[in-house]
Amino acid sequence: MEKSKTHILIFILFLGFIIPSFAQKSETTTEQIFPGIIRERIINKEDKLVINILQIDLKSNRYEIEAMKANNFLKSKETTSEMSKRISNDGHKVIAAINADFWDNDGEIINNMISNGTFIKAIANHSDDKLNRIFSQFALTTNNKPLIEKFNFEGKLFLKNGTIEKVNRINSKTDSSSITLYNFYQGNKTPKIHNGWHEFDVDLQPLAKNSDTLIFIATDKFLNQDQNEIPQNGFVLSASNNIADKLEKEISTGDTVKALLQLFPDEGNIFTLTGGLPQIVLDGKNLAAESDTLEGTKPSFTVTKHPRTGIGFSKDSTMLYFFTVDGRQESSSGMSLKEFANLMIDHSVYQGLNLDGGGSTTMVINGKLVNHPSDITGERPVGSCLLVIMKN
Repeated sequence: MEKSKTHILIFILFLGFIIPSFAQKSETTTEQIFPGIIRERIINKEDKLVINILQIDLKSNRYEIEAMKANNFLKSKETTSEMSKRISNDGHKVIAAINADFWDNDGEIINNMISNGTFIKAIANHSDDKLNRIFSQFALTTNNKPLIEKFNFEGKLFLKNGTIEKVNRINSKTDSSSITLYNFYQGNKTPKIHNGWHEFDVDLQPLAKNSDTLIFIATDKFLNQDQNEIPQNGFVLSASNNIADKLEKEISTGDTVKALLQLFPDEGNIFTLTGGLPQIVLDGKNLAAESDTLEGTKPSFTVTKHPRTGIGFSKDSTMLYFFTVDGRQESSSGMSLKEFANLMIDHSVYQGLNLDGGGSTTMVINGKLVNHPSDITGERPVGSCLLVIMKN
């Protein structure tokens, strides 16, 4: 009997040397940041992963999730930390932030975007997408309902004489014989006129708002005048070529103009909207394997391990989750989209969206950078971010 006990003890000690404990392979810490907001940090030494997860209780109604454009300007870049600090300096209590949509070299985000109920950018589809796809986007309605949908912008102008014209975009690259609306996110002035194009611009000053219908009065009119000033609280309606000829005759100074600016599917008033690519969790199922087909991603993006940023929410839509996974580092190798989707599902995500990752991946909590961005130079300036702000 004593001999058997000795053999068992020796065997247990032997296992202790050859099999690392779970604590040695993976360490998880959790902390409450604010009531209803919990941060989880996972360090998995075996798989070389450093993960940060923020869980936000939406049903508490204590917090707003707001999309923020770098420097409040369409074509600009700013680090997530800088955006968080800037909003904090404006008197808001910013609890956390993550980077959001993909962006071009000049900082313009590639998808639709709404901040505090105001369109920053609206397009019918991604202009470089030959298959005319609409990419997945995350939205939050004014009653705190989270959504992930392929929102498509549709705008209409209702003129005094009963004519209805299509609005093609807001603050995005225009094309011939179309209508674009520009607001202050475009900057102080409209873009330069295309050489050889006939252009007609008119200032629209706001009179009233009824849900997603805006009512304006047409003030100054401009014909082929380069870079007109954009009113702080209104729009410049800019039309080109054939449609410019038509609107020049149909809009007079002092006319009332109504604009219906909608997203489809119509989910009600949207307070926050940001793009991503692709949706990787759909109804609790891992969708990552279908990303290349559904949203035009490539294996180098989906299968290769990269730093990742993502957002998701629970089946009952009451819990929102921010995710960052560090990558391209000795301590953390990153994840494939399939692995990232599984991480979300393991944390009760029912609908999940991948956001801009790679060197952009950033999470800030209480003004402090809590992950390790992969760029040698540190945190990367990005086009936009998502903020968790305490309501006043």
